[in-house]
Amino acid sequence: MNFEIDKKEFVKGLSLMQSVAGRKTTLPILSHILLEWEKNSLYLTGTDLETGIREELPAKIHQKGKASVSAKKLYEIVRELPEETIHIQKKDNQWITLQCGKSIFNLAGLDPEEFPSLPSYQEENFSIVSARLIREMIEKTVFAASNEESRYHLNGVLFAQAKQAGKDALRMVATDGHRLSMIDRENQKIRGVEEKGVIIPKKGVLEIRRIIGDRDGEEEMGIYFNTTHGFFKMGKSLTVIRLIDGEFPEYEQVIPKGNDKKLVMAKERMISSLKRVSTMASERMEGVKFSVAANSVEMSSTHQDFGDAKEEVEVVYEGIPLEVGFNARYLIEAFNVIDTEEVLMELKDEGSPGILRPSSSTPGFSNQISIIMPMRL
Repeated sequence: MNFEIDKKEFVKGLSLMQSVAGRKTTLPILSHILLEWEKNSLYLTGTDLETGIREELPAKIHQKGKASVSAKKLYEIVRELPEETIHIQKKDNQWITLQCGKSIFNLAGLDPEEFPSLPSYQEENFSIVSARLIREMIEKTVFAASNEESRYHLNGVLFAQAKQAGKDALRMVATDGHRLSMIDRENQKIRGVEEKGVIIPKKGVLEIRRIIGDRDGEEEMGIYFNTTHGFFKMGKSLTVIRLIDGEFPEYEQVIPKGNDKKLVMAKERMISSLKRVSTMASERMEGVKFSVAANSVEMSSTHQDFGDAKEEVEVVYEGIPLEVGFNARYLIEAFNVIDTEEVLMELKDEGSPGILRPSSSTPGFSNQISIIMPMRL
């Protein structure tokens, strides 16, 4: 046998590959993963040429080698095997033989030399940051990124350096042209990220979030950017993402100035009310009208085929009455990523964007805002 590996370790590594390998592609090699085994490790690599993942797994190596086989089929096989040691042998015709207990599989492969190589990097280039911090910043921005392929420069999240009270801050920004979400984190600096920033595709950002998982410990992640790629290293996993080559909008210019009408509202109560009222909103527009008066907001919606709905919610507000329309789904998604129990909404007039932010400073986050364009209803 060329190498032996524990089934649990193998299936965990193969599951990470499924999101980037095995998709419909005109290049058969991209539906495969590359297996390389030497010393005491098995290395798995999968890529769709935009995102690549390389995972190192502990293994008992008898003779070093490499192979390239179907990512989907190998995962399906290994997942169903008993919890025993798996033995793999490379054959002369690029096939591999997999044996576990009394099960034997012969799996066809392609020439591993044809597998695309991941971009190279230098270990010393990585900046070390908290993995939990990166996960939280992603969750508070990625929902606002565009899904329209024609607006490719909006199909990602901007990583940039900013200044907060004279200190370096890591900033993430996402927008689809109708809304914007931005967050800063103080005392963070990443090599390769300048003030102008780099744009990471939405799919790649979600891949980073998936690899980080729900870890709540103090695990660290190494991050580095060159002119074309972002490198994210966590434990034995390396994710390489091709950056979007485009100009991110001048987002700071769209942050409203002079929004002097300030409402303090209970987050969960607003989310519940929005969900109820929006059931009668037009499916295409998802519009809900806000009628703001002293210490109250009346939300209303109308559907030409089904009828209408309205609901009043108590808020803290002492300004003049105002009416403005918003997309209900955009509001709900913005509310959901604010951690405080109360949310501050800042308005100006019916034609100006609204701002949502935590009503008090959230521990660890120096600046977090969501901007939502108004609708005419």
